[in-house]
Amino acid sequence: MAAALIFVCSILPAQTKAPVRVAFLSIENRSGDPRYDYLSGIIQGILLYDLASTSGLEVVERSQLDQVLREQELRLGGLAEDRDRALQVGKILGADTLLAGGYVFLGAEVLLTATLIEVVNARTAAFSERGSGENMIHALAEKLIQKLTGASPTLQSSQSNRSILSLRDETPGSIALHSHLIDAEIFLDGEFAGYTTGDERVPFLLEGTAAGQHTLRLRLSGFGVIKLPEVDFRDWEEKVEVKPGKRLVVRAGARFFNEILYTLSRLLDQDVRLEASKGERFEKSHEASFTDREGRLIPITLKLTASPAQDGYTVTAALSYENQAHPFALKARKGESQELKEKVGKVELELDLDCRYPQEVKIEYSLSRTDIWQNMWR
Repeated sequence: MAAALIFVCSILPAQTKAPVRVAFLSIENRSGDPRYDYLSGIIQGILLYDLASTSGLEVVERSQLDQVLREQELRLGGLAEDRDRALQVGKILGADTLLAGGYVFLGAEVLLTATLIEVVNARTAAFSERGSGENMIHALAEKLIQKLTGASPTLQSSQSNRSILSLRDETPGSIALHSHLIDAEIFLDGEFAGYTTGDERVPFLLEGTAAGQHTLRLRLSGFGVIKLPEVDFRDWEEKVEVKPGKRLVVRAGARFFNEILYTLSRLLDQDVRLEASKGERFEKSHEASFTDREGRLIPITLKLTASPAQDGYTVTAALSYENQAHPFALKARKGESQELKEKVGKVELELDLDCRYPQEVKIEYSLSRTDIWQNMWR
């Protein structure tokens, strides 16, 4: 009898491979120009859709990521730059891979880059695409999906290649420029635009201003800003950002040059009253250092002492200029008033001693810079 062989087959259910879990960190604008911030949302939205629609991939929900960031007291922007912290967050989320990216605006096109970071071993893989339409983003998504799953999807199509650059809101905005100057010339991006109203409450309106960055400038003889420490006289100028369809309120800080020069030149100004009948004394020290027009710090100290003398008062001043001592003294008899003016380096010491009143002695002293003066801008 022929032997019969019987084969028994055991059919086991096939094990399903777990999906790759991806945590999407951010897409950053690396152009340095906030006018292109809007591209971040467009790029991230398309990438998220492509990844979430792919079999074998699971994208971590943004709410989960935000919750972990709050618990760890982290910022999303800083997380993209700190790989160690990013990997820590990835492990908390149970993610296999982190995804971060950025873009640079190149005029007619955008250079888009993305980096995948494996949470287990911190290995990275970088990808890039360049273009101006949605297919650029789909092409990058194809590379990412192939790296993550091994699949080769086709996401690009002629029907889904709208320009992402044309989606920016180009609605013009406006600028309301407030200034106390009367009839100062206003320039927008170097072009004359009109004259200031002279009433801080009534702005000059620049309607229909294109959204984006602009330069405002005011010109009026004797008014503007002073650049320090050189003490250069310039028109007031400010770079502003106009939002689409919005009004930007700007308050010009142009001031009268002589007002600024007076403040800069007066290093010290004191007024003292002493009771002469009681023989009252006075002593005080001051520091009045300043940075000169060449950018050098000039250290100055002044110590003043006043005391009654025979038939009057005596004031001594010890002025230290760049660590060199310069002593001065002034005496006035009862019924007299004496003054002293001395220049040391780039400063001038003024001292007035008034003993004309029987009950009171008046002392006034000041330090002023001599390397700047009023009307020097003319």
